[in-house]
Amino acid sequence: MCFFRKRRARKLAEKAKLAQVNQEKAEVTKVEEPKVEVTKVEEAKVQEVKVQETKVQETKVEPVVAATEKPEANTNKQEKPKKYHVSQNKEEGTENFKKWRVRKEGSTKTIKFFDTQKEAITYAEELAESAGSSVVIHKLDGSIRKQDYQKKE
Repeated sequence: MCFFRKRRARKLAEKAKLAQVNQEKAEVTKVEEPKVEVTKVEEAKVQEVKVQETKVQETKVEPVVAATEKPEANTNKQEKPKKYHVSQNKEEGTENFKKWRVRKEGSTKTIKFFDTQKEAITYAEELAESAGSSVVIHKLDGSIRKQDYQKKE
C-alpha cells in the first residue's frame, strides 16, 4: 500500500471516530421527560402526584485531535512585555508635527508627545522600568539609534 493510500485510510478512520464521538455527544445531551403517576385516594379525596425523575448519566467525551493538528502550545507561555519606542512624529498637518513621541511596540496610539528627545527618553525609561521592558530610540530618519536601552546602575 502506498503512502497516499495509507494517509487517506488514516484520515477516513479519524473522520469515523469524530462522527462516532459526535453521535455519542448527541445521545448524552438528550433529556428524558420525567414520568408522572397519579393515584386517587378516595377517603381523603386528595390526589397525590408522584414524580419519578430519571437521571441521565453524563459522560465526558474528550475531542479527538487529528495527527495533523497541533494543540495550542502557547496557552502557558507568558508574553514578553512590549518595548517602548521613542520616535519623531512625521505626520504633517497635525498639531504635534515634528515632536517626539513615546509609543508601545506594535501600537499606533501615541502615549505622550514631547518637545525634546531627551524628555521623551526619560519618560519612556520610567514606563519601561515599571513594566519590566526596554526602550528603543529612533533617529530623525526613523532608523534605530539604540535598542534594548537600559540604564546601567
